[in-house]
Amino acid sequence: MLENVCVEREEQQEEVDGDSENTEIAVDGGNFQSFGFINLNFESCAEHKNKHVCKSVKNNNGQKSTVKVTRQCCHGYARPRNGPPNAQCEKVDLYSMAETAERLGAKEFVATLKKSGLESLLEKDLTLFVTPDGAYTKFAEQMWENNLVAFDPSGRAKRQADASGMTARDLILAHAVNGSYHIEDVSNEQLLKTELADTNIRINIFPRAPSDRSGDHPYRYTANCAPLVKLNRVSEKGIVHVADRVLMPVRNNIMTIIRNRDDLTVLRTILEKTGLDKTLEQVGDDKHFTVFAPNDDAFLKLDKDIRRKLKAGNGCATNILKNHILDITFCSLAAINGVKTSTYNLLSEKLEFEFASIAKSETEDMTSDKKMQRLRINGIAGIEETDLMGTNGVVHIIDTVLPTDSGMPISNALANRNLTIFKQLIDDAGLEDEFDAMTNRTFFIPSDKAFEQSEAGQYWIQQLKEHPESLKDNARLKEFLEYHVAEPLIKTCDLQENMIKTATGSDLRVNLYTTNPVFSNVLNRATVNCARLMHFDDETCGSVVHEVDKVLESPKSNLFDALKTNAEYSMFLALVEKANLTDLLNASNESLTIFVPKNDVFLEVKEWYDQTMDNTEELEYVIRSHIVPDVICCAGIVQSNWPFIRTIETINQQRLKLNRDRRPQVQNAGVTKCDIVAKNGIIHEINDVISVQKKRRADSEGFPSFARPLTFFFK
Repeated sequence: MLENVCVEREEQQEEVDGDSENTEIAVDGGNFQSFGFINLNFESCAEHKNKHVCKSVKNNNGQKSTVKVTRQCCHGYARPRNGPPNAQCEKVDLYSMAETAERLGAKEFVATLKKSGLESLLEKDLTLFVTPDGAYTKFAEQMWENNLVAFDPSGRAKRQADASGMTARDLILAHAVNGSYHIEDVSNEQLLKTELADTNIRINIFPRAPSDRSGDHPYRYTANCAPLVKLNRVSEKGIVHVADRVLMPVRNNIMTIIRNRDDLTVLRTILEKTGLDKTLEQVGDDKHFTVFAPNDDAFLKLDKDIRRKLKAGNGCATNILKNHILDITFCSLAAINGVKTSTYNLLSEKLEFEFASIAKSETEDMTSDKKMQRLRINGIAGIEETDLMGTNGVVHIIDTVLPTDSGMPISNALANRNLTIFKQLIDDAGLEDEFDAMTNRTFFIPSDKAFEQSEAGQYWIQQLKEHPESLKDNARLKEFLEYHVAEPLIKTCDLQENMIKTATGSDLRVNLYTTNPVFSNVLNRATVNCARLMHFDDETCGSVVHEVDKVLESPKSNLFDALKTNAEYSMFLALVEKANLTDLLNASNESLTIFVPKNDVFLEVKEWYDQTMDNTEELEYVIRSHIVPDVICCAGIVQSNWPFIRTIETINQQRLKLNRDRRPQVQNAGVTKCDIVAKNGIIHEINDVISVQKKRRADSEGFPSFARPLTFFFK
């Protein structure tokens, strides 16, 4: 037995369900699972700054016994402050609670305690949070001037009628906690019940800067967001901690704090419209929030239309507010001067905090440095008031609304991504409010370059320039725009090869491809109607935006009709009809790719063409070698080298090699026109008749082919 070490033993017995074959036991926050064991013994020990704790768990035929043994220096003894973990407990000089507080520089605090008739409080086992004389005197003077605190105890009866008033006695009681709490024994967000009815002190723990070697503790601690500057000073009866300011009794939740301020009226309105006020009214041991509250002047900086929509509490308002809310208590102490500090809000988006120098105003003391440090968020918003404590967290007042793409309507997202033509079409069609109100949508937006390079895009550009008045309530334009909107919200990680429904009721075809020559099952490229996703997963208000490199047009015909309506494909169509494949190309449930030589290709080999028309077996072999039972867009054909040559299989089980030089290549033919989209597949125009030898089974083994998704990522 070590000298001057006291041992505390806690034991707990409980029944374990005997019907379960497996037993799971929690040890120090982790889980240990046994499979069919009758007896299980487990022990773990942890060395803390002020104690050594061992926990053992025994499970014997359904009886679980947990024993916790704590060894620490007896009262009146302590390890040397900077000594090794195995240092002996040495006797220390202890003083009364009052003298301990006075020795820590809190004489004014102790004097007020005695004047308030609370000397008997100091005879209890107590944890007392005291305030240094300078900070306490300054606070007392300010409160006296503002008529908020009666520091004369005899004035209690007079003050009871004043809802905003409290006595000095109340203030002292709000600093006292029953029981002795070493700071290492308190967890983050723990509420310590004070001697003042219905009030708590919230303890928070924050890391030091990596370069900070000052202090006796690896962490920094706050009580109601006030930094604790001296810790664990043991007295004859309890423990004293020193906070750098007075801890005002906390009685209001965060929402009440916001409602009580005249400069947060807009924020209050939006919170109530969105229903988030109910969240910020929740209290309890597990309820803790931080609100970076934009003041009314901050909202005035916003565009008036956005401000109007926010006040109406539309879908975007919720995301904008969540961008300002954390589910932790983030005191101003958490931010470290000279270091970027970051955390994540309710949208899981990062907020970064750093101090920046600002000029002092004329009214401030100009005898000191003419610059002061202010905490800023994301380099945008300055924090004007910090650490307004509520029963369920803290409020900081900021001067600017924090922008977030996920809180902005689609019109703003288009402007930010410089997708100006599509946005202008929405505006001129009078559809801005309708599009902004959309939620749970996926927007596939063509770039401005895509508009300039397509016939349909050029048409709408011309209409914007020459006949903008005709676009208002234009049904054709509305159908065109809505074909670029799908439901529901689909991020790239959730894309699958299938058809997705657009706002027009028509379908978009999604295809996934790989650009990796080795790992052909790693799909990292996506297309919709063969338009490649170039920039993706931009969040907007309840939706997501993917930028595509082509204007999307709803296909009007199937593959057979597409061949039939193009005179340049008549000779290929004749082969199709002679081979009795019209039903296949008309089938609505098919997904095919057809490689189509134009008539001029066949005219160059007219003799062969005529002979083939008369040879049924050869004809069927040739035409089936141009049809693939899958959709292969040009974006899915990438450069590949031996031995990683890619192949696709035709409907007659021949394998065609795919490659890309200056343009896509299939077997011996180059693709001269890509991605003619039909309802049941696509057509690629090629400059040669595909030539393949009749397949022998072993010919193409070893060539990787397009596979189904196993892994999917974008680059």
